[in-house]
Order: sequence, then C-alpha cells, then structure tokens
Amino acid sequence: MPGRNTYTSDEIESCRDNCDSLLAAWATNDIEDSTLESLVFGQAVVVLHTWFGHRELALEGDDGNPMNEVRVIADSIVDNDAVLRVAGPITWVAERTVLRLAVGDDVEVTANGFERLAAAYIAAIESTYAESEG
Repeated sequence: MPGRNTYTSDEIESCRDNCDSLLAAWATNDIEDSTLESLVFGQAVVVLHTWFGHRELALEGDDGNPMNEVRVIADSIVDNDAVLRVAGPITWVAERTVLRLAVGDDVEVTANGFERLAAAYIAAIESTYAESEG
C-alpha cells in the first residue's frame, strides 16, 4: 500500500476517542499492577502506531517528534523485546521526547505516559496529515 499523505478528521477523531475510552476503562477499574499497566499501555502504543501506520514517513520528519517516538516505541516493543532502539535517521534526544526514554532503556509505559504520548502524537498527526476542509 502506498503511503498516505492525509487522514480525515473522522479517522483522527476515532483514534482519539479510542484512546480516551481505554484510559477511562483503566481508570474505572482501579488496578494497582504496574506490570499489567506497562503491558496494556505498551500494546496500546503499538495499536496507536498502527492506526496511522500507512502514513508517508517523509512528511513525519526525523527530529524525534511524537510521531517518531510512537514509531520507535512500537518497533522496540515488537522487534526488540521492549528495549528502546532507534533505527534509521531519527535524531533522538531523550529529554525532548514525551516519555524521556533513552536508547537501551526498557520500554515501560504507564497510563499517564500513554495519555501524554497519545495526545502529542494525535496532535502531530492532525497538524501534519489532516485532510484540508473544503
């Protein structure tokens, strides 16, 4: 499938709504298990990446922005046993990322971290890939 240059506002809003639903369900259940939390929200990052996985990467840039961060985290979970690695030309400065993960860190995502990362990611997708209105 060729890369996509745009997403509709409905597609973007649907992703946002799904993230909100997951976070609301997590908060409602009052779970105190950090291992489960990290597994759930790590997998949520993989799904978040997949939601817009066909995006044209040239538009994304390589400056360590939230779109890069989600892609790097998802790839690290799936292909590197949840140890952060940065493949390709991305300029990664941990202090400038949402979750502040450094190369070689174990990828552990909390509900709060996912909420912040998802908000930054969706905002970046929206500003970069949103279809023009009318």
